[in-house]
Amino acid sequence: PVQLMRARMALEPAIAREAAINASDEAVTRIKVSKDRAADAQNWDDYEAQDDHFHRAIAEATDNVLLLALFDQLNQVRRAVAWNTVVRSSVRPARDHSSFAEHEEIVSAIEARDPGAAHSTMRKHVGSVSARLFEEH
Repeated sequence: PVQLMRARMALEPAIAREAAINASDEAVTRIKVSKDRAADAQNWDDYEAQDDHFHRAIAEATDNVLLLALFDQLNQVRRAVAWNTVVRSSVRPARDHSSFAEHEEIVSAIEARDPGAAHSTMRKHVGSVSARLFEEH
């Protein structure tokens, strides 16, 4: 799990940066829909599925098949290694779950076509996820 999060920290901010540069309007819409569906999830399994869609939609928005393939490899490991072992204390994410605001910031940066902000907001988000996984458990 530690290596997984380090790999995510290396790759996903760069993917968000490329998405800010290359995303079509349709790609931005798909990212927003995934973000909203994650926020509306009624249980953790649905949240995790929508969170997967959100991050993959960002990778798709790069319009770079190699980055998408690298993301898919990383996400396959993510699903296999880390997420089925997390113990949840609630039925669904709390309305103030930090990922919701972080996802909003990422979308705003991509939509604004701001590569630097997209990179830094994704880096903040992956760091926040890592902190929750390794500091709370």
